[in-house]
Amino acid sequence: MLRSRTFWKQKLLHPVARVLLVLTVGVLLVVEVGFIFAGGEFTRYDLLAIALYAGVAGFAWHPTSAAFIVMLISSVGVMFTGSAGDLLELAIALSLVAATCAPWVIVTHIMLLSALTAYIAATGTALASGGVFGIAGIAVVAFLAGVAFRLVAARETFLVAERARVTEDLEAIARGDRERIADELHDGLAHDLTLILFHARALPLQPDDAARQVSLATIEESAEQALHSIHSLLSLMRDTTIEGPRVHPARYDGNVVEAVSSLGALLRDAGIPTQIAAPLDGLGVSSATGRALTETAIEAVTNIIKHAPKSRSATIDLRNHSDVVELVVKNVAPVAHQGRKGHLGGRGLGRARQRLTQCGGTLEADRTADGWTLRATVPARTESIP
Repeated sequence: MLRSRTFWKQKLLHPVARVLLVLTVGVLLVVEVGFIFAGGEFTRYDLLAIALYAGVAGFAWHPTSAAFIVMLISSVGVMFTGSAGDLLELAIALSLVAATCAPWVIVTHIMLLSALTAYIAATGTALASGGVFGIAGIAVVAFLAGVAFRLVAARETFLVAERARVTEDLEAIARGDRERIADELHDGLAHDLTLILFHARALPLQPDDAARQVSLATIEESAEQALHSIHSLLSLMRDTTIEGPRVHPARYDGNVVEAVSSLGALLRDAGIPTQIAAPLDGLGVSSATGRALTETAIEAVTNIIKHAPKSRSATIDLRNHSDVVELVVKNVAPVAHQGRKGHLGGRGLGRARQRLTQCGGTLEADRTADGWTLRATVPARTESIP
């Protein structure tokens, strides 16, 4: 710490120390005024003493200016009066200089003190025998006291900064936990509840027992998945050591091609004719990229069921090009059933875009003349992202 430039920068005294310094100077001034009245005259020594006390008080606001005022007044006192008292006060003032001023000011103060001490020792009798060593000892003690005060102030600054950093870290952890819980709610529950709501509304309108059985089976399966997601969410809230929330329901834990096939079947069960195109030999992407594509496909299908349940048709196209893997989800719906204006930029698509960006991919989603289109692309070969 002593080698740090920040440690040796000019700094103000601690507010409490400033108050104590001002009070001490005030007491000294009162004592000096008392001596003046007791003596019945105002001498140049009294003027120098008052000016010196005022300079010392200046350390509470402008340490560098105060240091040079003290050095100037002490030099005048030593040179023109030969007073060793001014020399002693200059040595004591080194504690304030060492505690507040920049290194060059400290060095200047020490050099001036040394020069004045040598001058008094060589030309005057103000110093008793061995007085030079006394001044030197007082100066060393004052310097060490100032450095100790600087150390205490630096440690307090460090502790305050560390407390602020810890507070920011805790706030970031809390935000992260809220984001994870929000993702779990959206990714785990919103999809299943959308299916339950859709088939519950469609159940009374189904034309035959087979269609009703499909809706009942979908409602039952989605309810089980929703319950599983709730248990996962409770575990997430109770156990902060979980690495991350489940990003999609358990039935989509397979590869992207299998997920696309299952999602196409969901759309068909919802009464939307759906065409699926996917490679049979896999995609050759990392597991993280596969999860991101699966999430994007889930979000697209969920939006179709939620916002455009009367779609006339839909397509899910998963293609492996030479340099990118492309997922395109489209639906064709009457104008009156193309969904709300705001759903294109919701949380789900925002999170999907973020996941794809982490994998080096992109996501575009917008309306077309007859429906809605989502297009996601990722590099054909990516490294797994931890």
